Order: sequence, then structure tokens, then C-alpha cells
Amino acid sequence: MDRFVILLELFSIMPALAANSNKPNFVIFLADDMGFSDPAVYGNPLADTPNINKLAKNGLKFTQFYSASSVGSPSRAAILTGRYPVRSGVWGKDTAVFNQELTGGLPHEEITIAEMLAEQDYKSAYIGKWHLGVGYDREFLPLQHGFDKYFGVPHTHSDCPCEICFYPDEPCDYDECIVKHAPCQLMYGNSILEQPVDLTTLSERYARAATSWIQEYSCSSTPFLLFYAFQHTQVPQFAGQRFANKNVGGHYIDSLAELDWQVGQVIDELMKHDLLENTLVIFTSDNGPDLEQMENGGFSGQMRCGKESTFEGGHRVPTILSWPGHIKSGISLELLSHLDIWPTLRRLSGSLEDDFNVVLDGIDFSNVIFSHTKSRRRTILYYPTRPDPEIGAIGIRNNQYKIQNISCEEVCPNSNGGWRCDTQPYILYDLLLDPEERHALSNDTDHYWSTLQLMTEQLFNVSSQIEFGESVLTDFDVTAQMCCDPECKPFPHCCKCKSQYSADLFPLDQSCHGSMEKDQKHGNRHRI
Repeated sequence: MDRFVILLELFSIMPALAANSNKPNFVIFLADDMGFSDPAVYGNPLADTPNINKLAKNGLKFTQFYSASSVGSPSRAAILTGRYPVRSGVWGKDTAVFNQELTGGLPHEEITIAEMLAEQDYKSAYIGKWHLGVGYDREFLPLQHGFDKYFGVPHTHSDCPCEICFYPDEPCDYDECIVKHAPCQLMYGNSILEQPVDLTTLSERYARAATSWIQEYSCSSTPFLLFYAFQHTQVPQFAGQRFANKNVGGHYIDSLAELDWQVGQVIDELMKHDLLENTLVIFTSDNGPDLEQMENGGFSGQMRCGKESTFEGGHRVPTILSWPGHIKSGISLELLSHLDIWPTLRRLSGSLEDDFNVVLDGIDFSNVIFSHTKSRRRTILYYPTRPDPEIGAIGIRNNQYKIQNISCEEVCPNSNGGWRCDTQPYILYDLLLDPEERHALSNDTDHYWSTLQLMTEQLFNVSSQIEFGESVLTDFDVTAQMCCDPECKPFPHCCKCKSQYSADLFPLDQSCHGSMEKDQKHGNRHRI
């Protein structure tokens, strides 16, 4: 399509942007294992989430927004690439997510959001949990996937020994941390700043990095992407001095409150530099809550099941988009996916579809967010946590119906606590009438069989178009774990060094001249 025609269409749905020559900035907040009903604005009566609530009040709250996987690594790959994670090879038969001993990572052939935006002269920063592999030589970390800055923990913080989680010295209330692995690393670029990471001060430092980098980007008038991936609310829960043991809902609510505070810090900094009206803010979660952890694992509300499940609680996630002056506040019932973020940001940044040689599974949904019109997404595929290339997706939904093919032992508990064994080969639900998936449609009507035939054909047709890439979750090597002192013994338990973190890495209230000098002085791609 002609570029001029594309621009005319874009301006037709974004009249305010037509008068603004600046490219929009993008901030993506990604919560970890946050349930559909965890934020107060989605129904949690105990949640202390005023900043998320304010985003929803001033923005567009989605009720049918989906992750591409019910576990973290595949879900994150889908957000960054706009492709079902099985295409990228982020799937495995023996393990569903990356850990410290895996040697693979998100393939470099994939075009991440950061790499796509770089074609339009954007700068990109990644803060927080990566969970897409490290490699032997740190070749899969964010800087090697198009991001210009990185500050965070590359793995899940339960993938290492966990000791102190709540200020000042309260132990973690979780007994499944991987004690045989190296202590968690805090990274700055490709360098280890701290090992083990101090969880009680981590959120404060993440927020400081975000604040500093926003100031820096504001000084240079550079369009930017800030991808802020929280460690919260993955177990073990943790919180610093501001929030530890401060909420009536216990440790999970403390953790949730600390997450919300970080959202507020970023939004306040955008406002301080008059950037908010030129910044699209996206808040979402990678997948559903870890219900096995009971009160420490989140809240899926009316949605059935949670993390690791193909029921709605595993895939349907709280999602809010906010852009003052551009997005009208409201609630959207449109069917959308994490897969749709990549093509939408491509459009908003000024690129064309054929600027990139990539097969996407997402759609541009700018018409939904700016005009509140119908989504062009027709289906959502559901893959199990350990997909089989011979089978492909095991479920699909369209605007109304959903089928999935699951065996009796895989059905999670009903809301009444009992277990149910479904005998038909496919379970069929009407998600518009029964989003809780409490009642599978009866198979004694003609309507059931005609709908089932339509859905099974749709599942086969859509799933067969998704080609599995070679799995990158196959090769393990205990020596691949990152260590601040690689020669120490006994490895990897000895990997403990004095923290090299300094607040000077992230200066605040900096002058624009000082910011540019700092950027030249501190190379972000060095390694220790």
C-alpha cells in the first residue's frame, strides 16, 4: 500500500497526532503472573493499586485481551516478536521456560520490537525480568536483541536461592527456589552489578533507572521505548521498606502495591517532562496467576484456573492502554492479543508492513484504541505449556465460542473445589454467555454439533499455518550460569561478590548537558 495512503488512514484515526510532528514514545509495563482480577480496577477488593486504577480511568481497559502462552518465556517472546512463540522456537517438551542452566535463547533471527523501532530512530531501554535466555557468552541478553540499555534480573528470581524477601530481613515464604543454581544476578547491560541481588531494594532501583533514562531521553528529544518488566508478582513475593507488611492482604498485596508504586513513578516522570501526551502507555501481564501458591499466587477472579492452564484464567490478562489526548477512556470488549502490540507499534512509529520481512501473527489494532471500532482479530490459539509439533494448538476461540481438547487429568478444579472429567473429545464453551467456563455446552443439540464442526475446522486451518521453529529449550549446561567470579569454588554456590551498584549510574534531576556527558562516559555494553 502507498505510504501516503497509510499516513492518511493513520491521521483519520489519530487526528490529534496529525498536528504533532513528534513520533510517539512507548512505555510497556509487563507484570509477572498477575491474575485477571488482581488490580483493584479489575475486581480485587484488597488491592492497593491507585496508579493502575488511574491508568484505567484515563485510558482504555480491555476485558478480552490474551497472552499467547500461559507461562512466562513463551509469552514474553510473543510480545517482543508479534509471533506465536512456537514459531520462534520458544517451546520445549521437557521444560516450558528458560532457566540458568539452559544455553539457548530467543533466536537472533527474530525481529524484536526494539529492533523494529530502531528503523525509525527510536532508542529502547529494558528494565527488569528478561527470561528469554542468556547463552554461554551473554549473547541472548537484551542488548543483543536491539535494546540500547538494560538493567535487571535475567531470570525468574525463584530460579536461584532465595533468602531475604521483605525489609529489613524477613525470609522468603517460598520453599521451591532453585538452591542448586547460582545466586540471582543483577545486570547493567552485559555486566553483573550484584550477585546475589538484594530484592528488598530492587524496585526502588528499577524505578530510579526508569526515571533517569526518561530524563535522558527527554533531554535528547529522542523517541523511545521503555519496556518495564516487573519481577512482581511472581513467587517468591517480596517488598522493600515502603510496602513490606503494610497491607491487610498479606505478602501478595504488599508485592502488588510495590509494583503499582513503580507504575506511578514512571508516569510522574513522564508528566514532569511533558511527555505523557506524546506517550502510549501499555499495562499488561505475561500470563495468569500461580494459583497453586494459594494466597501468595494471585487472583483470577471469575476466570477459571490460572498459570499453566488453557482455561481463561491462564491466558486472559488485565490490559490497559493510556494516551491522554489520543485515547478516549472507556472499556473495550474487543478480542485482542499480546501478538498485536508489535504490528500496532510498527504502524504508530511510521513503518510500513513491507518494511520488514517477517511473518506476523498479530494485527494492527490502532483502530480499536483510537476509534473504538471492531477488532480485526478473528481467533486466539491455545497451546499447552509443552506443545507437541505433531499436534499443534489444542484449542481456539473466536468472537463467541471456544473449544479445547484436554484430557481428564489436565482439567483444573472448578470454582467449587471439585474436579471434573469431560468425556467428549472437545469441550465447547460460549464465552460471551459463560466467560467463567463453568458449563460446557451440551452435546445433545444440533447447534452444538454444527458449532463444534465449525470450530474444529477453524482450529485445524489456523493451527496448521503456524510452523514450529526448532526448540531453543533443549540444551543444558551447569557451567553456563553467570558468575561474578567464574573461577570460584564450589561453583555455582560461590558466585557472591560485593555489589558494584551505585546510584551514580542513574543520576536524577540531571541537566541535559550532564545527561549527554554521562551517556558518553558510561559504555553500556561492557562486561565483567
